[in-house]
Amino acid sequence: MKNIKLQKLEAIRGFSALYVVFFHMLPQEIIFLGINVGFLFRFGSEAVIMFFILSGFVIKYSWEKSSNKSFKKYFLRRFLRIYIPLFFIFLLAYVIKSYTKGSLADPEWKTLLGNFFMLQDVISLKPNVISRVYMGNGVLWSLSYEWWFYMLFLLLSKKIPQSKLNTWVNVLTIVAAISYLIYPFILNRVVMYFAIWWIGVRFADIYLKGDVYTFKSIKMYSYVLIAIITILGINFYINFEATKKYDYPLVAYPFIELRNFVFAFLAMFVGIIWNKLNWFGFNKLFGVFKYLAPFSYGIYISHHYLVIEASYLDFINNKIIEYTLYILLMFLFSYLIEVVIYGQIRKRLRSYFLINV
Repeated sequence: MKNIKLQKLEAIRGFSALYVVFFHMLPQEIIFLGINVGFLFRFGSEAVIMFFILSGFVIKYSWEKSSNKSFKKYFLRRFLRIYIPLFFIFLLAYVIKSYTKGSLADPEWKTLLGNFFMLQDVISLKPNVISRVYMGNGVLWSLSYEWWFYMLFLLLSKKIPQSKLNTWVNVLTIVAAISYLIYPFILNRVVMYFAIWWIGVRFADIYLKGDVYTFKSIKMYSYVLIAIITILGINFYINFEATKKYDYPLVAYPFIELRNFVFAFLAMFVGIIWNKLNWFGFNKLFGVFKYLAPFSYGIYISHHYLVIEASYLDFINNKIIEYTLYILLMFLFSYLIEVVIYGQIRKRLRSYFLINV
């Protein structure tokens, strides 16, 4: 993505990954000049929603730019992109657990399989979850959504005429939201959240056609999001008692779904407004984070073990230095698995499958 406008996506991706690290790492109270600035780092869920929107844009963009839209190429590219770095995270989790225990740990085969087949979610925050995240790595919940977004996009793009694609998505996501009122589970949850991912697709479509981002260009889709937000508002009202079941109700069912969709809706409009302002101040605020983008996925899935749960440097007795080193080591590890190792494996498999994966 050498286009200057698309580099902004890279900057947001890098920023979002690091923000999630700070969200999990920093305490809720950080007093500065008598003001609690800790609340600025309490929006980790929103950062993940940004990942979804960016992903929708990138997948649509690469799909339209690709001359080979075969199932084989698409599946292999997505599979390798997700699973090669993830394999090393699974391995890292097991090694750390075994080291902590002092012997070979239980690999938790059932949970591992649930995560391999992308059926995981945060069992302590949502109802009717099939599989918990592997070895406590909470961020892995979003990978199951992301994977099934990929597959649903492929299915719809292959089977539905382009002229009817948006209508199909609108109907599917609203029906999923309605069914969520009756029985929330992985299928209707993922299809409903596909509406957020589709924001990125719609933005990519506008970009690829060379059209201008305006409120009118997303007017119809905003109605779809408003409909889902309304349904989730009803769900929140009906199931308000469920908030008492969870330790962290602001990031749990039935509030988190409503929160995520409201943020996605606002993010869509903020994007259009900022674009109209020629992205004033964007580079000063976020430009530097583009350098994290090439290994942002590694940062996202490794920080639980390499930063949040890390304690091997606690002898330093200085938390700022200690956690700075943790973050730097996380950067190094993420770069190795996502840029170096993944890059080499992808290159070898490209020649093996005789396809540009």
